[in-house]
Amino acid sequence: MTGTATLDIESIAAGGDGVARHDGLVVFLPRTAPGDRVVARVEHGRRFARGRVESIVRASPGRVEPRCAHYDGTRCGGCQLQHLGPEAQRDAKRAIVRDTMRRIGRRSVDLPTFHPAASPWRYRRRLTLALRRDPQGFWFGGMRAWDDAATVFPLEDCWITDERVLVHWREILGAAELFPDAPELRGTVRLSGERAAFVLEGGTAWPHVRAFADRLASFDRIWWAADGGRRRRMWSAGGASPESAAAASFSQVNPVVAADLFAFVEARVVECPAGHVIDAYSGTGDLAVALHARGFRVSAVELDGDATAVAASRLSRPSRAIAARVEDVIGELFPADIVIVNPPRAGLDARVTRTLDAAPSPQLLVYVSCDPATLARDVGRLPSWTIMSMDAFDMFPQTAHVETVAILRRETVQ
Repeated sequence: MTGTATLDIESIAAGGDGVARHDGLVVFLPRTAPGDRVVARVEHGRRFARGRVESIVRASPGRVEPRCAHYDGTRCGGCQLQHLGPEAQRDAKRAIVRDTMRRIGRRSVDLPTFHPAASPWRYRRRLTLALRRDPQGFWFGGMRAWDDAATVFPLEDCWITDERVLVHWREILGAAELFPDAPELRGTVRLSGERAAFVLEGGTAWPHVRAFADRLASFDRIWWAADGGRRRRMWSAGGASPESAAAASFSQVNPVVAADLFAFVEARVVECPAGHVIDAYSGTGDLAVALHARGFRVSAVELDGDATAVAASRLSRPSRAIAARVEDVIGELFPADIVIVNPPRAGLDARVTRTLDAAPSPQLLVYVSCDPATLARDVGRLPSWTIMSMDAFDMFPQTAHVETVAILRRETVQ
């Protein structure tokens, strides 16, 4: 059933849509703000409804004019919250973390402490674009419209991306005639210092990769993942090394906020008397190395072999780096005093939460999460643990994404 309704926006949902209520259903409305009153076209589903704003009757005081011309002009889906000011974005993200923990994790928590980004613009050191051909057959790099995933528009600028990344992208597109012959591709530019790495996905053959590399004066690594294949290094200015391989997967999108989060986690761990720390999903071992230098014995676990090799080269006994799935080895690493987990968006494997909940040690769990929903799900699987604190880091301003650090302590049985 579809109809028109006047709705009051109450909050922001995890994906960035505004939330209203109509005819007993929750209604999700993109590009709205808490405090808006809107007239919207509403399409009812069985459990919830979706709406599209036709007009704003009363604008929220939290609204601002989006800085990027693509946000409204081409309906770019890369950002979801550019129409909210800094305070409104902060309030929305804090509420997303709290409400998700209550709804999914069944844990009553306060609003998390919020750590804002030093700069809300030009912070991204990595940008992925869809690569398509225009009607004349020339390649362009673009983003998708938020209301039509099949629509890809040419990107002129991105206000949340470091301008150097955009310069590197123009260099890539200047050599695009040497791409693999394919109907569509996907590419990522990652900034590393003043130079960059490029990852291309798609196609079945790339006969001109060397000529392509010769055109890229500002790049030092090129990776390619053919259709259905694994990513492999095609060219490197400095030769093959575990460091260059790991850089293709573990570079930080927002290194300034990432450093703040890293320092926060390190400080929380150092506050606790401990001997053995498990650092799970440890990447190239930055945190493990810092804690080892502080006198901890660290077991750093990471599935990626290149990243583990980098971590191993930086650690010495009694600390060690282990190339394995966390769920396969965590039970063998106990006893431990503290466990740090920093999983991908999918969160923890259920075997990890079962092991953590049943083991007599550790006493402290530090969970770094890039998705409040999987964080809440995993905490809900840890009934023997109590949430001590939650902190939200604004890693991705202008978007609905938020990084969370939850610190949990095992409940003491009297």
